[in-house]
Amino acid sequence: MIRYSLTIGACCCLSMTAQELPLQKEQDRVVLRRQSGEVFDVVSPISQKAGKSTVWIWAGGKRQLCVGTVVGDGSQVLAKWSEIARGRGLALQCVGSDNQTFDATVSGVYEDEDIAVLELKNSSLRPVTFAKGSGLSLGQFLIAAGPGDVTLGLGVVSVKERVLRDSDQAYVGIAVETAEEGEGVVIRQVAAGSPAEQAGLKEGDVVISLAEKTVGSTAEFRALLSAYRPGDRVKLDCLRSQNKIAAELKLAAKQPTGQFPQRRLEVMERMGGDISQVRDGFPAVVQTDMVLNPEECGGPVLNLRGEVIGITAARAGRIRSYVIPASSIEAMLSRKPVAPELAKVRAADPGPQLSRTRQVRPRLNRSDMERMRERMKEMQQFMQRLDEELGALDR
Repeated sequence: MIRYSLTIGACCCLSMTAQELPLQKEQDRVVLRRQSGEVFDVVSPISQKAGKSTVWIWAGGKRQLCVGTVVGDGSQVLAKWSEIARGRGLALQCVGSDNQTFDATVSGVYEDEDIAVLELKNSSLRPVTFAKGSGLSLGQFLIAAGPGDVTLGLGVVSVKERVLRDSDQAYVGIAVETAEEGEGVVIRQVAAGSPAEQAGLKEGDVVISLAEKTVGSTAEFRALLSAYRPGDRVKLDCLRSQNKIAAELKLAAKQPTGQFPQRRLEVMERMGGDISQVRDGFPAVVQTDMVLNPEECGGPVLNLRGEVIGITAARAGRIRSYVIPASSIEAMLSRKPVAPELAKVRAADPGPQLSRTRQVRPRLNRSDMERMRERMKEMQQFMQRLDEELGALDR
C-alpha cells in the first residue's frame, strides 16, 4: 500500500494557484509553484488509468469545448451539455490520451444534470468503471483526471452530497443567524406568506430544535433541514422572550433569494476566474474546493485509490466546484435522455463581468495600508456573514 504524505504548505496551493495570489513576492511564487508541481507529480500516477478514459472535445478542429468521460462500451462519452452546445453547427471531435481523434455526434441530453451523450465512430477507447460505495465524506481528497497523465485539479470534499434544484429543496421562509449566547439560531426575517409566517413564527424567535434534534448553529440548521423535502411536516421548538413555544410547519418549495447580496457574491466568486454558465439546479452534487476552468469540466473524479467516484459538473465560484457522484451518474444513465434537437441549455444570469486588464502592483503609503487593512477586515467579516447567513436565507 502506497502512502502519500502532503505538507500543509503544498496542500494550500491546490485551491489557488500562484498566479491567483495578489502582491506575492517572486521568491514565494517560485516556492509555491514548485510545491504545486510536487503535489501534482505525486497524484499523477493515480490518475493515469482514468486518463485513458478521458478525452478533450473539440468543435471544428479549432475550438476546445470541454473534457469528456468515456462510458458504456467505449463508444459513448459524457460531457457538459452547456459547453458542447457552444459548438452547435460545427463538427465534433474527441481526442484521447494517445492523440487518437474520433468523430462524435450528440445522441442525447440529460438536461437536469447538464450532461450530453456523445457517440463515437470506430472508437477503441476504454470506458471508466464507476466505484460502488456509500458516498463521499467531508475532507476526502479528490483528483480531477484529464486525458493521459494530465491532472486538471485537486481538492477536498467541502460539502457532502446535496440537492441544488430549487423544486427539491425545502423552504421555511426565514433568515437566521447563530445566537450570540446559548444554543439555537435567531430568526432575523420572516418572509410574507411563508410556512414560517403561517405557523406564527416571528422575528427574534430563537430556534433551538428541529424535529427534536438540537440546533446549535446556522450550519446545523441547514444540515437538518436538507433531509426534508417540500410537503414534509416538521416541528420547530423555539424560545420567545425566554418562553418555549412549538410550531409545526408544512415545508414548501424553495423560493428565489434576494438579488442584492447574491450579485455582490457573484462579483467575489468571479475574482478567481471564469465560472460555468450552468452551475446550479443539479439533482445531486458534492461540493469541493477544487479549482477548474469551465472547459475542464465533464471529466472523471477520483479518490486516492484511483477509483472513479464521479464527474466534474461545474465551476461555481472562486473556490467552489461541483461533482456529480457516481451513483447519480449511473441512475441518470438508466433514464432515457432527451433528443439533442429538443434539448435546451438552462439559462444563467451572466452576472457582473470583471475586467481582465493586467493588474499592476500599487504604490501605497502608510495611510493607504491602514485603509487597506480596514477594508480587508470588513471583507472578511462580510464573507463570514455571507457564508453563515446566505446559506440560511429562505430556509
